[in-house]
Amino acid sequence: PFVAISDMSTTEYVTETKKHLTEDGIANKNLKILPSGTILYSIYATVGVVSELMVDATISQAMLAIELKSKINKSYYKYNLKAMKDYIFSQANGNTQFNLNAEKVSNFVFCFPPLSEQQAIATYLNKKCGEINSLISLQEEMISELQAYKQSVITEAVTKGLDPNVPMKDSGVEWIGMIPEIWKLARIGNFFRLRTERNTKPMEEVQLLSLYTGIGVFPHGEQEERGNKAVTVDGYKIVHKNDIIVNIILAWMGAIGVSNYDGVTSPAYDIYIPNLARAVPHYFHYVFRTKGFAGECYKYGRGIMMMRWRTYSTEFKQISIPLPPLSEQQTIASYLDEKTSQIDSLIALKQEKITELKDYKKSIIYEYVTGKKKV
Repeated sequence: PFVAISDMSTTEYVTETKKHLTEDGIANKNLKILPSGTILYSIYATVGVVSELMVDATISQAMLAIELKSKINKSYYKYNLKAMKDYIFSQANGNTQFNLNAEKVSNFVFCFPPLSEQQAIATYLNKKCGEINSLISLQEEMISELQAYKQSVITEAVTKGLDPNVPMKDSGVEWIGMIPEIWKLARIGNFFRLRTERNTKPMEEVQLLSLYTGIGVFPHGEQEERGNKAVTVDGYKIVHKNDIIVNIILAWMGAIGVSNYDGVTSPAYDIYIPNLARAVPHYFHYVFRTKGFAGECYKYGRGIMMMRWRTYSTEFKQISIPLPPLSEQQTIASYLDEKTSQIDSLIALKQEKITELKDYKKSIIYEYVTGKKKV
């Protein structure tokens, strides 16, 4: 087994890995096989993650292997490392990606009470953190269920409509299935066309828009930052309100959304202008973000590897999608705006709860390993 950061970032104990090395590979890379029980500590990019090997394995250079001397309780030591999560960023190097080194980690200073007290603290924190982790897992399960429910609500509405009693017909498209009898099936190119205008204004005179796979189109900086802001927007594509933005590389993962703003965006994106006499943009925003449509983008796309899979405009415009009457498109879009907003509010509450639980876990670890509280 070969341990990468991704193998240890979501688990307290590493029992399996995504990659393995042969004996020749281990010898060629001059790697050491570490025994089960070794503590792993990440020092590059995702710094400060602590896990323990439960199998004999080799590790990447992005982490340290720590072997404890006697008279130190292993669990107590790992809790000390976790308690230092905020402090280590003051010790790390780098701007966009932080990193530590073995010398800095070996010079971390901890409080070490007698071994019996270390054991007592570790036993208490194991129990308490286990309870908190269970509560976090429960909230995460609820979020997954809400996200699945949201996806089903959207798919049902954009393919079946809101009236369960209308006559239905077979669409002839597998992911769509049955559709209301009065609906049509049409290719995207019949009511969307590419916008080709390029920006010539300086950055301070335009609004830079970003497309987020999970949530859609927003002004850059309003949502979680992903990458650096552009230095220049010369040559960027112009976007108007109600345009559809498509990330041609990630369309198959749902990176499509309607813009509620005028602005400019990356030249790597395709911008589609809706024919407002036939299409309500917000209805198609929901159509384009279903898993079924994402599958069509993959089917019509091409590339040499999955993460380079492109859905070009020529093929994108050939995809067939359900086309209700204009008034019904608006009704469905309004319904989904309200319904998904309600679901998103519930998800946000669950995420807030998770943040509170993680903060609480972090605080009790710190308080007990530093002697602020006694077991």
